[in-house]
Amino acid sequence: MRKLVFPLVLLASAFVQPLTARADAIDDFVLTGNGLDITFSLPASPPGNEMTCPPFSPSCLPGSETAFYLSTLVTTNGVTSVESLAFPTFRFNGGLSLGSNPGRLFGPQLFLPDAANPTFLTGTFDLDAFPPKGGVVDYTLTITPETTAPTPEPSTLALFGTGIVGLIEFARTRKRRV
Repeated sequence: MRKLVFPLVLLASAFVQPLTARADAIDDFVLTGNGLDITFSLPASPPGNEMTCPPFSPSCLPGSETAFYLSTLVTTNGVTSVESLAFPTFRFNGGLSLGSNPGRLFGPQLFLPDAANPTFLTGTFDLDAFPPKGGVVDYTLTITPETTAPTPEPSTLALFGTGIVGLIEFARTRKRRV
């Protein structure tokens, strides 16, 4: 019975690892308008803007009230490049800012609760651009959760623990043979 304890623990840890693993949800973004078809993907709850203000600074706004920023691969009409994106809060007219083309798009705030801890809203949103030559250009942004489930990644501690248990069992087996 004693010889079965370590192999059973090793086997149990191998089956438990996927249960303790976590995977981030991904949202897909599709922006259309003005002859552009733009797609990109971002985590559903990306890291936010946790900038704080120094004490007694009335002209400073904390990051949670302004915007948060990300860089990702963006495909525009079939051409992929790395772009910087900004997602302003409602206080700064919401929407998003995406490179120089289409640039700053105004609309609803695309995340909740604030820019320090954002989680994207899903659905279809109407956004407007105000080009320098005047007029308004309409865009439509659709945010949908990715349909394929993300692959869970086991925690480092679970992998390390399984390795240690395996090494102990290997050493015990080798010691018994000698």
